[in-house]
Amino acid sequence: MRRIVSALLAFAAAAMGANAAGDVLSDADLVARANAVMSVKEAPVDRLLGLHKGSAVIVDVRCAGACPQSTVRVIHYTAAPGPDCTRLGGDTASIMVPVSIAIRPQPFCIPHVLYGKQLYTDHPYQH
Repeated sequence: MRRIVSALLAFAAAAMGANAAGDVLSDADLVARANAVMSVKEAPVDRLLGLHKGSAVIVDVRCAGACPQSTVRVIHYTAAPGPDCTRLGGDTASIMVPVSIAIRPQPFCIPHVLYGKQLYTDHPYQH
C-alpha cells in the first residue's frame, strides 16, 4: 500500500510541478484549496494540494462501473488511517468508493479542519 501511495505522490508532484508540491498549507490555505476543488463540477485528476502539518494532502478521484456518474472525490492525507492519522491530528473517515460495479467502504485519513467542515468528499457529477 505504501508503494502505491509513494507512486501516486510522485505522479501528483510531477503533474502539479515542483512549486505546488512543496507548498506548505495552513488550515486556512487548505480550506481555501479544498473549496476550490469542490467548486469544480468536473472531477480533476488525482493531484497533490500541498503539505499540511508535514504530510501530503491529495485529491483522490475514484470511478468504476458507471463513470462518470459514480465518481467520488476525496481530499485526504497520504498517512494511513489509524494511529499515524491520529498523530497528525487527522480523523479517520470511512468513505464509500466505487469498485468495479459495486461500492465499498474505505478508510481515509482526513485533515481535521476539513473533517469538521465536511469538506473532504464529493460526488461531482451528481450535482
